[in-house]
Amino acid sequence: MENKKISIVILTKNNSKTIGKVLSQIHKQQINKDFEVIIVDSGSSDDTIDIISAFNDKLYRIQPGNFGHGRTRNLASGYGSGDYIVYLSADAIPANENWLNNLVEKLDDESVAATFGRQIPFENTPPMERFFIQRNYPQIKNEPYLMKDFNMNSFFSNVNSAIKRSVWNKMNFNEGLIISEDYEWAKRVFDSGYGIEYVPDAPVYHSHNYGLKQVFKRYFDSGVSFSQMDLKPGVIQKGMGYFLDEMRFVAHESLTMIPYAICYDFFKFLGFFFGLHNRWIPGYMKIHLSMHSYYWKNGL
Repeated sequence: MENKKISIVILTKNNSKTIGKVLSQIHKQQINKDFEVIIVDSGSSDDTIDIISAFNDKLYRIQPGNFGHGRTRNLASGYGSGDYIVYLSADAIPANENWLNNLVEKLDDESVAATFGRQIPFENTPPMERFFIQRNYPQIKNEPYLMKDFNMNSFFSNVNSAIKRSVWNKMNFNEGLIISEDYEWAKRVFDSGYGIEYVPDAPVYHSHNYGLKQVFKRYFDSGVSFSQMDLKPGVIQKGMGYFLDEMRFVAHESLTMIPYAICYDFFKFLGFFFGLHNRWIPGYMKIHLSMHSYYWKNGL
């Protein structure tokens, strides 16, 4: 079998708490393919650059105002020479030494264009976030990956993914989206007849501990991206079942968390609703409602 080269792409900004662990785990990988690590930093002001400098990896730096989720991943991908491109978040820590091999193994199949791996929440993650991650990135693959309409159990994610460069050459990431460039890319690829595989045996530790303000902003941006993609997710119909399952999960852990969990989901819904209808909101307000304020400052 041909020894395909791998380019691992990581985007950083103020990730000093995790980037050292991420890079250490990458360089411990047991794999018989050659790989390179390409890091693009967009204006870190903490110790991120110093930590990266301790590793023999390729580091590129851009101005914060030039960052974009699709744009910067396209830029970083172009810096690499690998036949396979792996995307890994700067706060996603590979869970074992076989992560990389398992993630790219299925790309040797001609019919498979991309893979994405499991995400395991950190121990201090709120139950609402843990429920979301465990539901969307299960330990066992139950069914083939599908993208019919909006499937809440099929989130291709650049937190932990791999794609063939030959496919990326034909279909770059959409640079106009505020976020969700991974979901939009996967939908185009899937609709073009390519296969995508979920690989639970390629896990990373990754989760967020958002407060109410942060979760509003995160889902505001999600709503914006859905409006940009002209998607109709059917939040009320599909969201109610998810909400009830989530409340049962939270109650099983702690009944006292139920009131906060309801508030948490309300802020998620509110943020998503306003993001979905952002065309009615003045630009100067969007800067404060969004987690990605640079997007609106740049007039995108």
